[in-house]
Amino acid sequence: MAAFDFEGISIYYESHGEGEPLLILNGIFMSCVSWKGFVPVFSARGRLLLLDMADQGQSGKLDHEFTQELQERIVIAFLDHLGLNRVSICGISYGGEVAIRIAGRHPERVNKLVLSNTAAYTSPWLRDIGVSWEYAMNTHDGHVFFKTCIPIVYSPKFYEDNLEWARAREDLFVKYFAPEVYDAFARLTRSAMTHDERSRLPGITAETLVISSEHDYVTPLYNQKEIAGAIPNAAHALIYDAGHAAMYEKPTEFASLVLGFVYNDTKNIAID
Repeated sequence: MAAFDFEGISIYYESHGEGEPLLILNGIFMSCVSWKGFVPVFSARGRLLLLDMADQGQSGKLDHEFTQELQERIVIAFLDHLGLNRVSICGISYGGEVAIRIAGRHPERVNKLVLSNTAAYTSPWLRDIGVSWEYAMNTHDGHVFFKTCIPIVYSPKFYEDNLEWARAREDLFVKYFAPEVYDAFARLTRSAMTHDERSRLPGITAETLVISSEHDYVTPLYNQKEIAGAIPNAAHALIYDAGHAAMYEKPTEFASLVLGFVYNDTKNIAID
């Protein structure tokens, strides 16, 4: 829908609806397009902001290495571009890592915080998954990329039950993903290798909801428990029978959790 310039990088974004703003930050393999099916429901409750960070979706592709500090600055510049002092943020996986950076370093900019299927640091487990992904990306082969990177994102039963859908997505990757897309995925993966925000979690002041999945094999449940236990004002929700991509496997549960948390004033519920 629109774009703004950040230090010579074109950053694509979308704005849907009106009211209290909610910004969604994508996982590595996601983009604004990933949320197409959610737009009507989310924008009915408030202003939905979607953003492709650097090297994602329709935003500019870089020719150099970077860290998530760049994505943090892009998000803050985006809020300034729209004249928004404060928003709620929902971060998914990689986007959740960036959201933690923002909530820890810019608490005045965050109203409520949702962290879905993410981690406070890049563990040896997550690092080696990223390395295996990068090996696949470097082949520029859609079949190699899909078979290496995608099955682990879903729960085994969902993948088996939706095998035809998965095969169709694999064909799309083969047909449409150019080498520069794989190179961008690889840079995004490397940008998270130094991620470690554990020391900042106790200083996050935003009311926070941590969303986990029972069968998340990318950022396992214990990663989310660590986050929820360290942030002072955090609640924790577990989605059963879902993998790392909980928003796709259980869209009703995911949307209900996010919208209910962001747009309801739970602090003022009185129990007599």
